[in-house]
Amino acid sequence: LILVEVTAPFDDAPSMRITFETEDGDRHEYPLRLPLVATCFMEPVNLDPGAFMQRWKSLEGPDRECQEVMKLSPTSSGIDEGYMERVGNVIVDGLKFGRCQGVDPTPWTVSGAATFRTGAKDMNGNNINVGCLVRVEANPKANAFRVTTRTLHPLCSRAIKNVSLVSIKLAAG
Repeated sequence: LILVEVTAPFDDAPSMRITFETEDGDRHEYPLRLPLVATCFMEPVNLDPGAFMQRWKSLEGPDRECQEVMKLSPTSSGIDEGYMERVGNVIVDGLKFGRCQGVDPTPWTVSGAATFRTGAKDMNGNNINVGCLVRVEANPKANAFRVTTRTLHPLCSRAIKNVSLVSIKLAAG
């Protein structure tokens, strides 16, 4: 059992090296990448539409926003309401975001909020946490998704975007 506490935002899986020596004196060394992504350290936050949009606007800027458009394979079955329901479930259950209902008047957008929890302490002894927002917008006609993330930390924004894109592909079912 390995207990992991994150001390800072990251966008690549952490690694560790296991080294040991057998009774016969043979030395072994194994580099391992841990199966962890940034969203493992999220705590869901539920926001009403007004609070979500207020925070969304306050996090505008190049070092705070990360965005990517992903086209699905031409052989995919396309984006429908069932796919969007699975995307919403991935954001809530998989990525540990609180689903912010009513932010958009369309069924083609999923918005969520979470807090990235660290074990690092600030000068006052409080844990350092990073607020995170995500919006997944589908364009069924183009068979594409746009994922936009906003946080105060660029690595958090990039990590959430990357995990979201992979998760949306997996939600194709």
